[in-house]
Amino acid sequence: MIKNRRLLINKNGINFALVNDCRTAWEIGKGLLGAEEPALDENNLFEGVLLRIPAWRQKYSGLINSIHMIGMRYPISVFWISDCRIVDKVLAVPGCHIYSPSHPASAVLELPEAAFDKLDVGDSLKISDIDCLISTQTE
Repeated sequence: MIKNRRLLINKNGINFALVNDCRTAWEIGKGLLGAEEPALDENNLFEGVLLRIPAWRQKYSGLINSIHMIGMRYPISVFWISDCRIVDKVLAVPGCHIYSPSHPASAVLELPEAAFDKLDVGDSLKISDIDCLISTQTE
């Protein structure tokens, strides 16, 4: 996985995933492409990426906020998020597939296939910057 800012995803007060925060056009376009298949880390947290959708695209659903699986070697769970709530999800499989949300979203969460049944549309998530959590704990 690429090394950049890490985010902690929390569901119902329980830490759920530790993901890379993807904000640049390159990071967003790449997602998990070329990365090792994400799994559970040493703390039993799912690994993955959070793709930040640019502000001008957040009011749209459909193809403009789609993800593609071209070049991917393994299936992934994809969750579209708006206001820290899951608005759509799909189990994306490798191949020439494009997946689009049915509702506008501000971010896309890509996690291992095993995470698909752990989150549902309507679930509320808390997303925290892990660097802020670490610095707060050490002060």
